[in-house]
Amino acid sequence: MIEGMILEHVGIVVKDRDASVEFYTRIMGFKILRKYETDTMRVAYMYLDDQLLEVNEFLAKDKPLGLWHLGFRVDDMDKAMAELKKHGAEYVDGPTKFQPKIYATADVSNEKLLRALRPPTDQPYWRISNFRDPNGVLLELLER
Repeated sequence: MIEGMILEHVGIVVKDRDASVEFYTRIMGFKILRKYETDTMRVAYMYLDDQLLEVNEFLAKDKPLGLWHLGFRVDDMDKAMAELKKHGAEYVDGPTKFQPKIYATADVSNEKLLRALRPPTDQPYWRISNFRDPNGVLLELLER
């Protein structure tokens, strides 16, 4: 078992990030935690109480819609990666330093939400690594 690990968020792929944000906020009661874009995708993190949903719109429209990954927050990326490798999880990539250009941030005080809102002030990035479980489901590890 990986010490201190929590299921932080579920990541889904959608056709239209803004339409999904509208649906999940207006109909389902979520609030926007943060938004950002990269060269390949448009992303929104939303929260309902302390539950996180990551909505990803890929610009190339080449990913299947629906569940993309399960995001697990870990305190020590190196230990978590070693544990997964030891138990045969398929290594995909990472760890990489992820420094998104975040905007549209929420005013939150919950510790889980604060750690997912933006990188800490003493380090301008998060570390991310990816593995696959025995059935091929993508597992994203985030050191936050």
